[in-house]
Amino acid sequence: MAGEKVNALIEVKISPQFGEGYDRIAQRIYQYDEVESLFLMTGSYDLLVTMTVNSMQEAAVFVYEKLAAIEGVTSTATRFIMKKYKENNKVLVDKPVQEKGEIFI
Repeated sequence: MAGEKVNALIEVKISPQFGEGYDRIAQRIYQYDEVESLFLMTGSYDLLVTMTVNSMQEAAVFVYEKLAAIEGVTSTATRFIMKKYKENNKVLVDKPVQEKGEIFI
């Protein structure tokens, strides 16, 4: 649909800074207006950036012009939300049709 926003989740790997850990790079990232949320994560990447933009291209431009240009950022991976089923404890789809043998509570 025209005019729909795109939700992007950007995984960021960084090299922690001596004496500052992840904080200096996180501060640089969360100051961008495009960034809605920023989280320090466990697992295969260090930070998770969430943003809502007008297009996938807009998210890509943000990544290569801003995020990737930050000293200490070693890689990024961008994920786009294709469909929301539930958000903030609210189901966003119609109740599923029960098929024979399936149980929905």
